Amino acid sequence: MNEFFIISFVISLKADVNKICNKICNKMTFFSKAKYRFQPISEDKRIETYPFLQACQEIVPFFDILGPTAFAPVKSDINGNIEKLTKKYKEDTEKYKILQDIIQSEVDAGTTKAKNSATDALLWLKRALSFILVFLQQVLTGEEDLTKCAKKAYEGTLKKYHGWMVQSIFSLAMKAVPYRKDFMQKLGQDESVVLAEMAEFVNELKTTFDVITDFYEQTGQDDQRKV
Repeated sequence: MNEFFIISFVISLKADVNKICNKICNKMTFFSKAKYRFQPISEDKRIETYPFLQACQEIVPFFDILGPTAFAPVKSDINGNIEKLTKKYKEDTEKYKILQDIIQSEVDAGTTKAKNSATDALLWLKRALSFILVFLQQVLTGEEDLTKCAKKAYEGTLKKYHGWMVQSIFSLAMKAVPYRKDFMQKLGQDESVVLAEMAEFVNELKTTFDVITDFYEQTGQDDQRKV
């Protein structure tokens, strides 16, 4: 009798735990599932390299939600730039603990324009982040047509750095952006939670983005050449 009671209790407890887990999972979103987030910026505005790169890596699957085929080139470009920066960081993790120190070392050595430089990699990674930032800001306005959100984000961030051919690729990609309802469902089951966490993410990303942008302007590394 006691054994039957214990077994019944365990089964009931397991069912309750599963219900709680399901409720928690239903509330989780693309943003809350991320293991790494953009960290708060200290007063000296120095960004730690490793957490920054990990946070950037968490963003990569976002382009699968926008359109796995259409945005594949963008995803590949971001991954490539993260890899270049990671490779540089691993050359001396103590020396390059701070992101700005990686770029400053190339500025001092006069190698910022060298092939596969970390300076160029971070520049283009920064620009990709700006596209995501503006796109999400547009989504948060309540705009129903996400193609308009993507178009406004592209025109305000990346377009001026792209030649005709790359602009054509992006023009096609933006036509593949999902409907708002489908987009939200892919980010999480509860739209109100998704929007709240999206707004929090946007604030974190903007703070980091602004610091990197200021640093590039101060060091004269914001190369305006098109690709």
